[in-house]
Amino acid sequence: MTDRDFVIEEVSDPNEIRRSQAQDARHRRNSAWLQTHWGDVLPQARGKFVAVAGQEACIAETPTEVWAWVEATHPEDNGAIVRYIPTQRGPRLYADRR
Repeated sequence: MTDRDFVIEEVSDPNEIRRSQAQDARHRRNSAWLQTHWGDVLPQARGKFVAVAGQEACIAETPTEVWAWVEATHPEDNGAIVRYIPTQRGPRLYADRR
């Protein structure tokens, strides 16, 4: 198997399914929290990284810093999210130039 192989497996272990569902629920809570608190987070987050874990935000210069905050502050939250917030507002266009 190479690093480009894509494997799909059926998971039937009830413990693994519960673990995955719990992680997904934590991720959804953090995402919902961020959606309702953008106004508080956004002004100072431009050009930086934002982490949300335990329905709490951290803003830092690098992804390493925000992940360290997640691990130190909310080690139980494996549904944390990290996003880079662009400095410029407005739409971004992406193109494939093959």
